[in-house]
Amino acid sequence: MGVAVALTALGVAARADELRLISPNEIDYREIEIEHEGSAGFDRSPDKDGGRVYSLDLGTGVTRWWHVGVELDWEREAGQGNPVQLDGAQIESLVRLTEPGENWLDAGVYAEYSRSSLHGRDSPDDLLVGGVFLKDIGRTTHTLNLFFDRAFSPDEDVSGVRFSYAWQSRWNLWRQFAPAIEAFGRAGRVDRPDGFQDGQLIVGPVATGTFLLGPAGRLRYEAGYLLGATEASPSGTVRWKIEMEIPF
Repeated sequence: MGVAVALTALGVAARADELRLISPNEIDYREIEIEHEGSAGFDRSPDKDGGRVYSLDLGTGVTRWWHVGVELDWEREAGQGNPVQLDGAQIESLVRLTEPGENWLDAGVYAEYSRSSLHGRDSPDDLLVGGVFLKDIGRTTHTLNLFFDRAFSPDEDVSGVRFSYAWQSRWNLWRQFAPAIEAFGRAGRVDRPDGFQDGQLIVGPVATGTFLLGPAGRLRYEAGYLLGATEASPSGTVRWKIEMEIPF
């Protein structure tokens, strides 16, 4: 789910679901949400092509406080000539815990279960759960996601509970264009966290905006370029999202 209703390792090619920022207030009640999201990672070596990831999401607000969705993911591994293949499917759920603006901090709980189409020890199913938070200060909006995920694999190096996070500070300049700064990272397993340079962190500017389409609903977009802040991160990552919200 996008800014509207994130995070397996970023590696050379960051996965699109890892770069998704989730707001606790985007429930989309009585609306159908259709979302495409993607990312392209670039390796530090100039002669190596980065990976690509694409996703297609369909969701709706079941109630004013509960949003559910399903998503399909496709991935092309780093390196020229690799094919794009179906990576898996996800079931997503967002529960809003507060009414927007009524408390010091808006909060929600997000969970997703990812079913891999590749299977095997290196492509296990995964469960992610965490808190999503939002705070408006003047004309700025600040969003923070804190997640714990567990891969179901017999391989000890793949399994275990891992911690990840996402953050955005947005200046609400205009509805159609609101510049922001974002950061996405992973700190490794909870029982043996990575050092800073071994962890994964990408940071950069992002353009966001919303266009009102009358009875057809709303069109939201995000587009940005994020730079690797550690040795374990990709040198650069382009990310984008297009979301259509259609009332019914």
